[in-house]
Order: sequence, then structure tokens, then C-alpha cells
Amino acid sequence: MDINAYLPRQYGTPPCWDLVTDVWKAERGLGVTRYKTVNAKIRSIAAAFRLALHKGPEGLTPIAEPQDLCIVLLGKSEQVGLHHCGIYWQGSVLHALTEGNLYQDMASIRDAYALIEFWDQVDA
Repeated sequence: MDINAYLPRQYGTPPCWDLVTDVWKAERGLGVTRYKTVNAKIRSIAAAFRLALHKGPEGLTPIAEPQDLCIVLLGKSEQVGLHHCGIYWQGSVLHALTEGNLYQDMASIRDAYALIEFWDQVDA
């Protein structure tokens, strides 16, 4: 995967799930359920993630160890829950914020997010 191809791209609000669906379609030829939120508040995004992951037809499941192109779910605290996401690639995470896309190493991700989960299609 060419990370530099994704860094300048712009996505809708909130951008992170759009980046995930873009990467999975381009790199894996797989679709990921697009979710809708009532608003762009963190709790609405967290609820939408749960629906997309648990109810989507893709058969996504949590995995213990990250592997390239898996989905990374991120959260600042237990109270807020998982509300941000990206794609794991070669020890780092590609993710989209409203101010732009980032490719950060796992140490930086762990410093910024208390909750981290990895999800993938087990049969993919």
C-alpha cells in the first residue's frame, strides 16, 4: 500500500470511517458498511461504529494482534468509548482527522488513545 496516496485525500465529516472504507475497497477489494450518525458528536460516532462492526455483513471480528490492513478502533477514554478509526500498516496507523490525514507509529497512537482495538475479517 502506498501511504502517500492517501495522505492528501479529503474525506467527509467525520472523515476516519470514509478513509477506512476507501482503503479497504482500493487495497483489499472489500466493502465496509458505511454508517450514518444523527450528528458528528463523539457518542454518536461511537454508537455508529458499534452498529457497523457488530451488525454489518462483512463479518468483522476483533483480533488480538494487528495485521496489515486491519481496522484500528481508537478511543480517548472508557466513558467516551471507541470513536475514531484508521488502518494498521507496517507498525503504524493511517487515520483521518478533520484537519488532515496522518500516518502515526503505534507508540504515538498509544500516547493519544487509551482504548485500541484491532478488527478484521477472519476469513479474508
